[in-house]
Amino acid sequence: MDKQSVTQTNQLTDKPDPLVCPLCGQANACVNLAEKDVAKSCWCNDPNIRFPQELLGQIPAEKRRKACVCRACALAFQQAQLAE
Repeated sequence: MDKQSVTQTNQLTDKPDPLVCPLCGQANACVNLAEKDVAKSCWCNDPNIRFPQELLGQIPAEKRRKACVCRACALAFQQAQLAE
């Protein structure tokens, strides 16, 4: 089954796709799945990127702790916070 089919199946069953950002629906480029990122090389380990509760609170309850926010959403949130 290809990725598009898996994504469509997950949407039909309401099961969150761990490779899709729960905020924007785009690929999240997660490398941490199944603890494979032993070198901590995933973009989310960048100390300049923060995941405050205000951002995480925007994730729908049924998708929390099941799919990662993408870099674009994390950085957009940070930029919006700096602009305030």
